[in-house]
Amino acid sequence: MQIACANQSSTDLKNVYAVILAGGSGERLWPLSRLQFPKQLLSVEEQKTFLDQAIERVSTFIPTSHIMVNTTRNHAERISHAVGNRVGDIIIEPGARNTGPAILYCCLRLHQQDPDAVAVFLPADHYISVNAKFVEFLGHAIAYAMHHDRIVLMGLQPKYPATGYGYIEYDPALVSEYNGVVPVKKFHEKPVYDIAQAYVTAGNMLWNAGIFCAKVSVFLNEFKTHAPEMYQGVIKSLDDTDCYHQVVSESVDYAIMEKSEQISVLPADFPWCDIGNVEIFLSLKEQKQSTNRRVITYESHNSLVDVPDRLVALVGVDDLCVVDTGEILLVAKRQEAEKVKMIVQALKDMKAYEYL
Repeated sequence: MQIACANQSSTDLKNVYAVILAGGSGERLWPLSRLQFPKQLLSVEEQKTFLDQAIERVSTFIPTSHIMVNTTRNHAERISHAVGNRVGDIIIEPGARNTGPAILYCCLRLHQQDPDAVAVFLPADHYISVNAKFVEFLGHAIAYAMHHDRIVLMGLQPKYPATGYGYIEYDPALVSEYNGVVPVKKFHEKPVYDIAQAYVTAGNMLWNAGIFCAKVSVFLNEFKTHAPEMYQGVIKSLDDTDCYHQVVSESVDYAIMEKSEQISVLPADFPWCDIGNVEIFLSLKEQKQSTNRRVITYESHNSLVDVPDRLVALVGVDDLCVVDTGEILLVAKRQEAEKVKMIVQALKDMKAYEYL
């Protein structure tokens, strides 16, 4: 399939804006991700953080003035320092209310600036190793969104039975009919392993990459239609930021994506990883960094160890994540890494904020 847009002129893209979502708290990446050092500032390649890489990816075809970073007040100072003059604006939410209100807030701000804006939203905590292929597919999605009143998602061909991703069901027979961008048939929640295996072999399922674009007017209409209370609450917060804390905390998937009939997906294929938990992060870090960590094992297999400046000995244990930040030691089973966020909740309940 021939993809366009990466080579489009600046005139063609004059109303296109990239919004990098960098407001997440990264609870499943604790203790590597903390309130004072959020996950988007982590790195697996020593020099460039995930946020750095996200900015670089879109800056290959979107001008700096049209690149924005969305974050919350808690992270604003660190994010601002990290991005410097490489973006046109930092959109600071009054609080953390999940991706639904965050995206709506950004859309309202963009609509004030440019009523004809087309926005592409991208999480800051993704790892994409081949930028050229990513830009090619994203360009095609943007081109489609510019000429249709639909929200276009990026769907990745599943490489293995991932249980940490949501899935998108589509009809492969419609790909040629719709020039590669097809209506979404159904969204599926993160599956258990057996179902994920069936999804991989089905041929009509895609990983939901959480990357999507549309005219801002289309986004606003879908929020107004499917999440009217959220819409009104965020509208009020533009004049009174205290109102934002009363807005329902809900993901964009629940707020509009799973309800709207104006959703399409572009089946794409490029190396992609959502750094969703500490196990995924450590796996990727092990692949990308040559490390001199001192680890000795006896009758132990398949563990991930990130412990600087000391010897680690593993005896008779398998499939562990071991992380030492100096003041916090985490030991977790690899397959249970998603549950790290429960420790974060326990610390909140204990009011042990010095560890968050």
